[in-house]
Amino acid sequence: MVNLTIDGKQITVKKSATIYEAAKEAGIDIPVLCYAKKLLPYGACRICLVEVEQMKGRLIPSCTTPVTEGMVVKTTSPDITKVRKTVLEFLLVNHVVECPVCDKAGECDLQDLTFQYEVVKNRFEGEKFNLPTDEVNPLIERNMNRCVLCGKCVRVCDEIVGYGSYSFINRGFETKIATAFDRGLNCEFCGQCVSMCPVGAILPRPFKFKARPWQLSEVDTVCGYCGNGCTVTLGVLNDKVETIRFNDKTGVNDGNLCIRGRFGYGYIHHDDRLRKPLIRKDGQLVEAEWNEAIEAVVKGFNKAGNEKGLGILSGARMTNEELFLLKNLAKTLGTGNLDHSGGECYKGLTEGLMETLGVKASTGTFPQVESCDAILAIRSDFYETHPVFGMVVNQAVKRHDAQLFIVSDKKGKFSKLPHAKTLLGKPGTEIQILNSMAQVLLSEGLAVTDGVEGVEELKAALAKYAPADVAERTGVSVDAIKAAARALAGAKKSAILLAYGLPYAAHSKELAIAAANLSILTGNAGREGSGLYLCGEKSNSQGAIDLAILPEAGAMGAKDMLEAARNGNLSALYVVGEDLLTSYPDRDKVEAALKGLSFLVVQDIFLSPTAQQADVVLPASSFAEKDGTFTNAERRIQRVRKGVSSPGDAKTDFEIFELLSARFGRNISYTAPAAVFADIAANVAEYAGIQLDAVGPQGVVWGGDDLALKKKRVVAVDGPEAPQGDFLLVTGSSLYHSGTMSTRAKGSLSVVAEPYIEFGQEDAKKLQVTDGDVVTVKAEGGQIKLKAKVDRRLPQGVVFAPYHFASAEINRIYKGASAVAVELSK
Repeated sequence: MVNLTIDGKQITVKKSATIYEAAKEAGIDIPVLCYAKKLLPYGACRICLVEVEQMKGRLIPSCTTPVTEGMVVKTTSPDITKVRKTVLEFLLVNHVVECPVCDKAGECDLQDLTFQYEVVKNRFEGEKFNLPTDEVNPLIERNMNRCVLCGKCVRVCDEIVGYGSYSFINRGFETKIATAFDRGLNCEFCGQCVSMCPVGAILPRPFKFKARPWQLSEVDTVCGYCGNGCTVTLGVLNDKVETIRFNDKTGVNDGNLCIRGRFGYGYIHHDDRLRKPLIRKDGQLVEAEWNEAIEAVVKGFNKAGNEKGLGILSGARMTNEELFLLKNLAKTLGTGNLDHSGGECYKGLTEGLMETLGVKASTGTFPQVESCDAILAIRSDFYETHPVFGMVVNQAVKRHDAQLFIVSDKKGKFSKLPHAKTLLGKPGTEIQILNSMAQVLLSEGLAVTDGVEGVEELKAALAKYAPADVAERTGVSVDAIKAAARALAGAKKSAILLAYGLPYAAHSKELAIAAANLSILTGNAGREGSGLYLCGEKSNSQGAIDLAILPEAGAMGAKDMLEAARNGNLSALYVVGEDLLTSYPDRDKVEAALKGLSFLVVQDIFLSPTAQQADVVLPASSFAEKDGTFTNAERRIQRVRKGVSSPGDAKTDFEIFELLSARFGRNISYTAPAAVFADIAANVAEYAGIQLDAVGPQGVVWGGDDLALKKKRVVAVDGPEAPQGDFLLVTGSSLYHSGTMSTRAKGSLSVVAEPYIEFGQEDAKKLQVTDGDVVTVKAEGGQIKLKAKVDRRLPQGVVFAPYHFASAEINRIYKGASAVAVELSK
């Protein structure tokens, strides 16, 4: 620690702090334009100049100068004020003065500083810029006439996002920030540059002219998309979410957001939101009042209970409190047939982890990953499913020289990071590659085996996974397999990342076990600062696992329920927040299952394809319309807060479950989600002792930063062979969408508006396919048509199609396998 004096105040701070950071910690304000806490020190704007007694004769930038023992700093004086005014005058020489029409008015740092330092006239004269405004893309507007060259946009895009869209071009008076060849912006549109820009040079187009900042009320809540659990701040005006605002003071994301988090919320106020309950009458769904709808549900469920039973399938975007009520409602209804995903994905992963480590969650926290020496990401889609966690990986690689290995069937953004090694294997062979890495660890004596059960059995089983054999079967080189294994074994801190969700149902238990085996053998498991990360697809996937939204012993999970319905052995299904027909594998089977039911209830915010088949549709609320908690993929429990009212007569899932419970004779006395959370803490071991009031801005990580493991047991699992065929189709997430909800979000749709099938350049050339061509895809007795997109990341023989779009009907041919052999034709 270092002791210094700032403006007469004695301060003790870390020796790594700068003067600016020390002053901020002491509550002393120093003006800045180019500083941001998550970016490296830069010192471009010079507005933060201060005096240091030991450095008499000159002013120094506080944001780049480290503190030293005994330093005496003065942050204000007539000389400092004079220099800051001069700096502002220089900035305003070329800066346009158009505050009346600038969307940044009221929250512009330059405007505030000009006011604070009373720069009412300018001693300097200069030519104003007249640069064209970039309005080519739908989401981000760039008006470089307003730019103050602080470089925050350049740095955040490079340091945090790892995309590098911007750079400084030209010199002297002509210096400006631009894209390559000074073209229009064409990036992943995360909007990080928008949040960093201190002036009105980079603005979010969807929010332009919607409101002035002082008109907005701000509501901190948690993003409703993926399991990263980013804090978002809703900017609300007249009961409408007008903006998603930058907030680096709460949550795990340090203000970072992806395109979905920042621009993907148009669905909250979408015209197609369900506003009234619907009941099927004479074959048509017609609007009804809640009493009538609830009565219809009660009648249908009672009838099912007396026939072949009821099943419940849930999404994973409800709050913990709602999931807890749903589980209790299932008990009230007398059914153990409860699950929260299609196939065996979630169930398999948790079973695999329990069998090896005795836990069912990630063992570390996201911030720990930034200081890891080695990172293994299983599936390159990881950045596309969890982009903000991907930004943490970017920083680990770029700032701390972490070695990054990616086991995947295609290249992705991670593959472009410095020195990243992609173990590019044939689709569906990830388990073989992980097994081979385990075999290397054991055969080379690198494995940590003290206190580990099952080592000899595993060693014997891995004999067929020698790198040479696996290389032949998967296409990954022997050297790459050995290098990845040795790097993980040699790391002091390591992270193993695995994303899961509906499109990744195949061999999920085996994959979890193979990843856990590696975690154990490399010493990753249970070591402080290291971790195995299982990242769920949806905002509360981990909460659904914690709350045991899973079948009771002897009862049916999702796959079995659909099979039973298809065979006429299940009478009714209650689907809550899930669109089975679009997102579940094997659409034909799902259709047959729904037809096999005598009664279907769907609770959702849109009339999805599944809801269109229902007998009763109950209109629910989005995440922005409710209170409660989510638990993210690192076990962090965070507060979800209501920002706006639900449309029409829509109710929260909490309210709907209360209504149904009461009608089935179990009156719920909870006054609010806080009361339910107390009950969760009393009934769910992982949440014991946690009080909702203690869930502050950073949330509470149940189990602590390093989750204590209950055992270390390696288990042998076999990895499947890659399917045979000239072309293999893999499906999964695309960066711009999450599940099916984002396909109602204008922001996401403005970048990726429709389904597509992606080709590598060589295959596209071979098939004479170009962007926009309509391609027929045949497989598994089904046939679909998709527009072609040609890119560079796919190896020969592999094509990719995202699963989000209902119109694509990918699940006509995707039945849940890792890859599908397909025939392609124009």
